[in-house]
Amino acid sequence: MGFASEWVSLVLRCIKMVSYSVVINGSVGDSFVPSRGLRQGDPLSPFLFLICSEGLSSLLRHSSSIDNIIGIRITRGAPLISHLFFADDTFIFCEASTRGAIKITDILQIYARCLEQVINMEKSSIFFSSNVLEDTASDVRRILGVRHNIKPEKYLGLPLIVGRNRRKAFMALRDRFIKSLSIRCVRVLSQGGKEVFIKSILQAIPIYSMSCFLLSKSFCHELEQIIARFWWHHSQDRRGIHWCSWPDLCITKDSRGLGFRDFAKFNVALLAKQGWRLIQNPSSLVARLLRARYYPDSTFLKARLGASPSLT
Repeated sequence: MGFASEWVSLVLRCIKMVSYSVVINGSVGDSFVPSRGLRQGDPLSPFLFLICSEGLSSLLRHSSSIDNIIGIRITRGAPLISHLFFADDTFIFCEASTRGAIKITDILQIYARCLEQVINMEKSSIFFSSNVLEDTASDVRRILGVRHNIKPEKYLGLPLIVGRNRRKAFMALRDRFIKSLSIRCVRVLSQGGKEVFIKSILQAIPIYSMSCFLLSKSFCHELEQIIARFWWHHSQDRRGIHWCSWPDLCITKDSRGLGFRDFAKFNVALLAKQGWRLIQNPSSLVARLLRARYYPDSTFLKARLGASPSLT
């Protein structure tokens, strides 16, 4: 792990030597080197953040290459994953053992010592698989000093683990629909205002979830029923008459409809977009994972779901 920590320190020293040039009245003046770090809004701040993340990634990759930490492999032939980064969030995967916990602690200490960024363990959490013994889990929690999540938290509004009850996993979407319609000013909208509200607010709520998961048709129908009741709703005490069915409202305006979305078909269209990305970028991490899991000896277009398929 020595070369990785030296690389991080070298990068940090290079950043500190970056000089700026002052432009006054269109002419370049003398350059200067900042001595008090980067202020908020500095154009170098995002690059500094990415370089620091790359330093942590290098430490984890090097430790995984020499088997100091063991990542996860979802199936035989799939790439080994030791960590995943998204924005300022970090997911680290390792074996549930005291040895793995000690190695992770060492890596985080090297990272903090080189870049002077201390990991906030109070905001960090750990999740164990069901086959981990309680004594082992207690030792790992004690070494890392993080809290244990019995049920994984949601990430970016989506469940990290979806069980057999798919409807229960996505009930937050239904709750967001009802919460949006509970606003007092929404209840007094005209039909034109309702159309704009449905298309710009309600139908935009499940887009991200539908881009990642295949929701059940019954759940999509339940969301459409909520929208339909709101569309034909006249007052708080009057339910309103549904003069036509929801599929008729989903017909395009060119065909004398209102152009509302059919959620089930829209869901499939968004996932087809992800499928196109798998075809166009076969070397990406998600493409290699899904290929190893579902079509190791075939192609994406000829792949079969197999047993216990993912909701993606």
